[in-house]
Amino acid sequence: MADGQVRELSRADFEDLYNRLGGQLHAYLRRQVGDPDTASDLLQDVFVRLLRSPVQARSGREIKGYLYRTAASVIADHFRREGRAKRWSVLTGRPKTARTAPATGVERVFRELPLRDRTLLWLAYVEEMTHEEIAEVIGVKRASVKVLLSRARGRLSAKLKEHCLGLEAIE
Repeated sequence: MADGQVRELSRADFEDLYNRLGGQLHAYLRRQVGDPDTASDLLQDVFVRLLRSPVQARSGREIKGYLYRTAASVIADHFRREGRAKRWSVLTGRPKTARTAPATGVERVFRELPLRDRTLLWLAYVEEMTHEEIAEVIGVKRASVKVLLSRARGRLSAKLKEHCLGLEAIE
């Protein structure tokens, strides 16, 4: 897709996006929900939303931001459904079947962080997005990203210490 030019997404553009960003988005989704199969389902939802929406983008950066915003929305929807399923299982006495794989070490601590913190940390340190790109994805002002990231790092650090995991657990 040429920069500076607005046009609708063609089938070739869609396939290219999926091939270039599908793996990254899947990794992001998996870290958020903890299960590769659920992440695959959510990835499919992200790309279905892309196909159904009248998205027009000027650059690959804009479309990448759109995909991560959509992924964040899909994750929030997933956790709302999970919460409803859990409440329903309590009301009916039927156990909810969990698909989340058991987490260990840093992964477990990461999952304990609020969704926004996980999203900020992932986008900043795994996807290496700029503060401006992160602001677009999570819907805040660029100046807020630095503060939000600092707080998220602080909460992660506190959680790591709480679980007796230091920096050596990350390496």
